[in-house]
Amino acid sequence: MSGCSSLFSHKNEAISLLRLGSSILGCFSRVGFSSGVVKQSKRDDYASHEPFGVTGFDMEKSIYNILTIDRWESLNHMDYRQARLRPVHGKLALKFLKWVVKQPGLEPDHLLQLFCITTHILVRARMYDPARHILKELSWMGDKPSFVFTALMTTYRLCNSNPAVFDILIRVYMREGRIQDSLEIFRLMGLYGFNPSVYTCNAMLGSIVKSDGDLSVWPFLKEMLKRKICPDVATFNILINALCAEANFKKSRYLMEKMEKSGYPPTIVTYNTVLHWYCKKGRFKAAIELIDHMKSKGVDADVCTYNMIINDLCRNSRSAKGYLLLRKMRKRMIYPNEVTYNTLINGFSNEGKVLIARQLLDEMLAFGLSPNHVTFNALTDGYISEGNFKEALKMFYMMEAQGLIPTEVSYGVLLDGLCKHAEFDLARGFYMRMKRKGISVGRITYTGMIDGLCKNGLLDEAVKMLNEMSRDGVDPDIVTYSALINGFCKVGRFRTVKEIVCRVYRAGLSPNGIIYSTLIYNYCMMGCLKEALRIYEAMILEGDTPDHFTFNVLVSSLCKAGKVGEAEEFMRCMTSGGILPNAVSFDCLINGYGSSGEALKAFSIFDEMTKVGHHPTFFTYGGLLKGLCKGGHLKEAEKFLRSLHDVPAAVDTVMYNTLLTAMCKSGNLDKAVSLFGEMVQRSVLPDSYTYTSLISGLCKKGKTVIATLFAKEAEARGNLLPNEVMYTCFVDGMFKAGQWEAAFHFREQMEKLGLAPDAVTTNVMIDGYSRMGKIEKTNDLLSEIGPNLITYNILLHGYSKRKDIATTFKLYTSMILDGVLPDKLTCHSLILGICESNALEIGLKTLKAFICRGSEVDRRTFNMLISKCCANGEISKAFDLVNVMNLLGISLDKTTYDAVVSVLNRNHRFQESRMVLHAMSKQGLSPDCTKYIGLLNGLCRVGDIKTAFMLKDEMIAHKTCPANVAESAMVRALAKCGKAEEATLLLRSMLKKKLVPTIASFTTLMHMFCKNGDVTEALELRVVVKNCGLKLDLVSYNVLISGLCAKGDMVAAFKLYEEMKQDGFLANATTYKALVSGILSLGTAFSGIDIIIEDLLARGFITSLSSSQDSNTTLTMVMEKLKALQSHKKG
Repeated sequence: MSGCSSLFSHKNEAISLLRLGSSILGCFSRVGFSSGVVKQSKRDDYASHEPFGVTGFDMEKSIYNILTIDRWESLNHMDYRQARLRPVHGKLALKFLKWVVKQPGLEPDHLLQLFCITTHILVRARMYDPARHILKELSWMGDKPSFVFTALMTTYRLCNSNPAVFDILIRVYMREGRIQDSLEIFRLMGLYGFNPSVYTCNAMLGSIVKSDGDLSVWPFLKEMLKRKICPDVATFNILINALCAEANFKKSRYLMEKMEKSGYPPTIVTYNTVLHWYCKKGRFKAAIELIDHMKSKGVDADVCTYNMIINDLCRNSRSAKGYLLLRKMRKRMIYPNEVTYNTLINGFSNEGKVLIARQLLDEMLAFGLSPNHVTFNALTDGYISEGNFKEALKMFYMMEAQGLIPTEVSYGVLLDGLCKHAEFDLARGFYMRMKRKGISVGRITYTGMIDGLCKNGLLDEAVKMLNEMSRDGVDPDIVTYSALINGFCKVGRFRTVKEIVCRVYRAGLSPNGIIYSTLIYNYCMMGCLKEALRIYEAMILEGDTPDHFTFNVLVSSLCKAGKVGEAEEFMRCMTSGGILPNAVSFDCLINGYGSSGEALKAFSIFDEMTKVGHHPTFFTYGGLLKGLCKGGHLKEAEKFLRSLHDVPAAVDTVMYNTLLTAMCKSGNLDKAVSLFGEMVQRSVLPDSYTYTSLISGLCKKGKTVIATLFAKEAEARGNLLPNEVMYTCFVDGMFKAGQWEAAFHFREQMEKLGLAPDAVTTNVMIDGYSRMGKIEKTNDLLSEIGPNLITYNILLHGYSKRKDIATTFKLYTSMILDGVLPDKLTCHSLILGICESNALEIGLKTLKAFICRGSEVDRRTFNMLISKCCANGEISKAFDLVNVMNLLGISLDKTTYDAVVSVLNRNHRFQESRMVLHAMSKQGLSPDCTKYIGLLNGLCRVGDIKTAFMLKDEMIAHKTCPANVAESAMVRALAKCGKAEEATLLLRSMLKKKLVPTIASFTTLMHMFCKNGDVTEALELRVVVKNCGLKLDLVSYNVLISGLCAKGDMVAAFKLYEEMKQDGFLANATTYKALVSGILSLGTAFSGIDIIIEDLLARGFITSLSSSQDSNTTLTMVMEKLKALQSHKKG
């Protein structure tokens, strides 16, 4: 007691009590605050040792009084006995703790020990809530759970505490969500030989199950069993719940069997747990079987069990099954309650079976059950969803008749439905009624009304409602603002949308993912892609993670804008940002590449899609097929479509329509019709689009009669209804075929059937009048509709063809004043008229004006001007235009190069022409063989034989044409420039190489020999022709006959003439002129003259023959006529 005397000698020395922790603990131990065992005095008469002469409760009362009046020194004169602690002791410990912590100069270690001692006292006194509070404070003081555990363990034995203190500490950590820390305490307890109670272990198991798979219950259970902590029914229930959550029902059944064997038969809670998971996983049959099993085990399912299953059935739209279960309940004498009926009524109402729900209300009343707000709200909502406001109001009034006062929810259901169905007068009436009855209109009700107003386009009314909401002191939330933003976005009022967003920020709210997604979606739908991407960037900066819907909207919009490469790059960024593209993302890209005709890239994305495990849909296959069709790979597209027949549900009408339309556009109508037949054979029903595509294709090819018969047959079968597109195709086809009357007939038929012509039909009619040359008649049509860009382009093209430049420019001015922006076709139509009128300078100035305005100019327009420049010999201007094309990034095509090469050849600028041909080849364009041959002729004509031979070798090396054609061209070029010897040598060289010269090269050489009077050489060449397996043509025969006639060898000439006829060639004016000229030159009778005259009569060169005329006179007349005929042809 000497230690105690020194410590409690004076009140002012109380602080030293805290400084000497171990003495304090000893003191508190002897005071008896931590011992539950009463220590008997060796003497029976212990009163002599009690200075105050009091015992038991009086002793404790005295101590309490001394503490209350702060007489600490009085404790030194008391003799103590340990007694069981009660709440009063705990309160004294707390009082002391509160006093101590207010004293200055406390050291953390002493304070920690004092907290631990007080905790032990409180646990011993069964004051668990204050103990929990102190342990919570201790858990915040130390970062690691081992710190708190060690502190408690240090004071544990001195206070003679019990393990319950560690149970409470574990529960404190679990309440704070610190499961790992609670597991650490569990481990530390084991090291010191302590075990928490099974109830604490169950709580820990439950927390582990709720940790979303981060931890597993099984290692913990293994540790429990290792430490001989006996599980109870609750433990098994938690484990069964964990197994069911993993859909491991087989193991859950095994565990239930194990429970029975271990002496813990499953309770109603156990069965309800399994039943809950059966229902949640959709295994309703197994759930019903389990109920029967329960009965066999003597566990009766209660109403809660059935309600749970019925609720899950209703949530899965299987309310009818739920009602059958209700009837089964009644058979088993388990009576449904209000919850049962409310669940079914709500289920049937949500499924749109509100009449059955109404019958259930009657049944409910018949069994004496009282419907409540939930019942009537469900029925009201069901009737409103069907648009049956009369019955909905009847339910509302019936609720009041039952003595139930409608709540805000009741009114909210009614108001929300009325606003969605645009019954705003009724909604306003109930809204005012709510206010009159003093029922507060909450945020949800206001938001529902605002949403309904926005969806029905009453946006100004919605804003008024928002202001009224604010006046009533109800703050709009982010959902309210979302409804308004969505409404204004749909009508394109983005300025108002920006004002609402500003209001969101002023209200202290931040736009959420829904608002950002709404803005992005609507901006994309309006084509404002830049603004959508700007909002996306703001979304990222705000820390909101876009969902797949937002990503896919942006990917799809980029693809629609033709920026497929950017869309793919965006998708790659999406992947690096942690959001993996889904099937829709890949489909958007595939469709984008398909629409641009890039089939190879589309298939590359498809391969990537399947590699990551996404399954293609009919939309995916449609994008791939579209890519093949748009890229012009129709054979591959046909093969691909056939390969898809083995894929279930991959081929439908749309797929066939894609390929069929592509075939019609390419002019391959035979294939299109064949595909149509295949479509019918495979039981893929053609739709209106199928027939319209075929009719359009037939009309474009001028096969209007077949198109008409096809349409009539389709209408007779009921497969095709007359429509604007079909009749427009007919009108367009008839005009293009030059059948004006038929076109007007179809236009009249269209009006008789009540099919209103649209802008496309009107434009077709304007184009038709333009083709007829009656463009002035289009004024009446223009008054029917406001002319659009296509209309103006058709008119501009029509007036340009008529070379009416003044009207063309007047029309163009009207177009600009109407606010219609010109496009590349507008520019082409204007310059076409200028070129047709041979006003090249004006054309060039017009082109310059379009380029300066930033208008798009296409390659066709440049080619037209370049061709005109070349035709006029303006080579420098043609090259200037080529330079402008390069500056604008417009690549030169074959037409451009051909025009330039032709004009260079005509102007003997052969080296430049050759350079252009080389540039053509480098660009991947194959020059025509004729351009090379023209250059060869030109080079030979100017005597540059060496370069000509080099060019010929280039032709062979680049495979511009076959070797024999190139060599033959060189032979002809040499022959034409009088190089007979060189030409003959080259011909013989060809024959040695076993290259067969063309008949044209032989003919040119023959002509050269005949011209030089060397007919014999020419006839020898005739033998070579036959040896080469070739046949003379009409020109070759004419050359030889003319040569023989000029030499005077009429017998040989006539013989050759007869041979020509036998070969099937009809003599022309050149043949007869040579023969007649030769006969007249002879001056003597010729045996073949009569045959020639007969042939002339038969061919119509002479109409009649007078018997009085001699043959020479007749031939002289024929000669004059043949000369006149030839001169007329040349003219």
